[in-house]
Amino acid sequence: MPRLPALSGSALVLLGAVCWSLNSPLVKYLTLDPFLICGLRSLIAGLVLLPFVRPREIAWNRYLLAYVLAYCALCLSVIVSLSLTSAAIAIGMQYTATIWLFLLYWFQTRYFSRRAFLPVAVIMSGVVCFMLSGGSGDSHPLGNLIALTEGIFFAGMSLASKKATRTNALGITAIGNLFTALAVFVLFPTARAALPAMDGQEWGLMLILGVVQVAGGYGFFNLGVQKIPARKASVLALWEMILGPLWVALFLHQYPGSMVLAGFAIILAGMVLDAKGAVKK
Repeated sequence: MPRLPALSGSALVLLGAVCWSLNSPLVKYLTLDPFLICGLRSLIAGLVLLPFVRPREIAWNRYLLAYVLAYCALCLSVIVSLSLTSAAIAIGMQYTATIWLFLLYWFQTRYFSRRAFLPVAVIMSGVVCFMLSGGSGDSHPLGNLIALTEGIFFAGMSLASKKATRTNALGITAIGNLFTALAVFVLFPTARAALPAMDGQEWGLMLILGVVQVAGGYGFFNLGVQKIPARKASVLALWEMILGPLWVALFLHQYPGSMVLAGFAIILAGMVLDAKGAVKK
């Protein structure tokens, strides 16, 4: 039987972004406690990927600890910021990871590349347009501050994933999700209390979110980031922002506003600039 060709790092990250984007239409059918959604989908993802945990292929070092903590902090910061500020800001801030990774590269090399900075600046302009589309009436300074940390945690997760393993990316994805589920259900009793009241439809949607959006999304991302630089992976991950509203428009007939469309156009322009810069290198 012929073997299937191995996917490139870019293709794997794009598959991860596709899986993540399915959250947008599916979560609109859920009225569950946000912490229950966060904990339960992480638990499902961790259990699905548990067979891939092969201890000898995982580096049990500070980088694994950094990955687990950064992933858990990312999940919790998104949920907490959603309760305090606009959804557009809470979701969009995690993609400021691109600028944090650029600044880290600049700090490490002491070299400022205008060619590399231009697409980052353009992409961030598009992310800002997307976040402004959510309005500011329901935003809160504390929520905005918590949301600001999301990009740092996303960047830390991406960098630590490379150091924790190069052969068992699905294993560390399982460990990160099981730790996150444990943290959520221990720290937030409301999540545990809401479990018995779930009906069949809610369990079905949570299974899809756990298996596809979380296990598939972060599994593909961690596989991809082993093959390509974290900064490039953070740029490709932006496809989630574009595809999520597209699925909502196609399946729920809820259409994005002009600011969202402008943000998408600017992000795509930045991606094209980034791709051209990579080709020239």
